[in-house]
Amino acid sequence: MNLAAALAASCLVVLVAQLPAIQAVQACNGKCVPLGKCNRPVTMTNEDNAPPEVDLRIGQENSNIVSVCPHYLDVCCAPGQEIITGTGEGNPVRQDSNAGYDDFQPCGQRNTNGVGFRIGAGKMQESEFGEFPWTLLVLELQSLYDFEEKEVYACVASLVAPNVALTVAHCVSKNTPTTYIVRAGEWDIRTENEVLPNQDSKVKQVLIHDRYNNHHHFDVALLVLEKPFRPADNVQIICLPPPGLRPPVGTECITGGWGKDRFGDDGTYQEILKRVILPIVDSVQCEKALQKTRLGLNFKLHNSFLCAGGKKDADVCSGDGGAALACLMPGSQTNYYQAGAVAWGIGCGNENIPGAYADIEVTRSWIVSKLNALKVDPTYYTAS
Repeated sequence: MNLAAALAASCLVVLVAQLPAIQAVQACNGKCVPLGKCNRPVTMTNEDNAPPEVDLRIGQENSNIVSVCPHYLDVCCAPGQEIITGTGEGNPVRQDSNAGYDDFQPCGQRNTNGVGFRIGAGKMQESEFGEFPWTLLVLELQSLYDFEEKEVYACVASLVAPNVALTVAHCVSKNTPTTYIVRAGEWDIRTENEVLPNQDSKVKQVLIHDRYNNHHHFDVALLVLEKPFRPADNVQIICLPPPGLRPPVGTECITGGWGKDRFGDDGTYQEILKRVILPIVDSVQCEKALQKTRLGLNFKLHNSFLCAGGKKDADVCSGDGGAALACLMPGSQTNYYQAGAVAWGIGCGNENIPGAYADIEVTRSWIVSKLNALKVDPTYYTAS
């Protein structure tokens, strides 16, 4: 494990596997602080500024993995190396939420290796921190009995302009705009110790597709934000598809949110933004597959949907609605566009049963017309 060496000699991580008693762990000779708040020296293991690795099992319930610090995003920081204010000269991890950017980078740039650190041990379907900087968390304000308001997870969205989010209509069509809050840069909902902060903005206007109906056809909506998000490594924009571009059948695209790990009451919402890779499925084959479910032989797949998935135990699920289905631009290995938005499915992760996604190419003209009316610069969402 590379973590201990990367954190300096004062830090020691001990792995304990099924022992009758937990072994003693060396005390931290400095102070346990969030990963991005310590100006760690370059060592032989990170001389190329390789990001440190973290073990997601540290600090988790029923885990035998122990460390000098209580949380997997904490490090033992030697005296004098803790960053009190500013970014700290020489610190390879950016601390400022503006991340050194005056404006957003070209749309669709995925941080494949994460930002500031990488997940080492304990990784399942989790994405790296900042890997999908266009992914947004949508929260709904609900009033409690004592008239206090509570933020409740609603769905997922994607950033298509600094002040506009794209999501599915069925998530945001039932309440007033001011009941929704959009969060950018979120990753682990349990902590605020990530190396870059998240950003919140209230919604001032919800624009529902003109042809959206009770069958959830044209299931897209735009959330106009009260204040624009600031550009950062973990907050960037996804490209809309160029006119006429749809991913070919078999193309593997990426999606994910904080939704359940399985269908039904036994499913658990995810704490860390997950990553799911799914193939695009032919619409005719998708319709035939869905006819074999409880939808029946008379089911017809509307042309405002595209399909992806059908892989056993690999799928989005309840709560992932609105998440971008992001595919590589033709001829590019780094630039992504949003082909779809998670809409609905029959169960989760059932073999040969694809999920349905709102087709962004089909609804693109409506989206662009609304963005133009909002005076959004097209360069934000147009692939370069």
